[in-house]
Amino acid sequence: MRRALLVLATAAVALTLAGCGKKPGFVDAPQGRENDRFPQTYPNPKTDPKPGQPSPGVRFP
Repeated sequence: MRRALLVLATAAVALTLAGCGKKPGFVDAPQGRENDRFPQTYPNPKTDPKPGQPSPGVRFP
């Protein structure tokens, strides 16, 4: 009897956790498409240094 209760409790926990992964079919972006900055190119050519040039914020002796 005790083993059957343990098996049922384990099955209930497993089924409860299995239901957590469901996702909606469609989700709207909260900020709107005009304010969305993703996707973007990486690295950003405006903020990243060109190859062979040191970064402006880090100086090594």
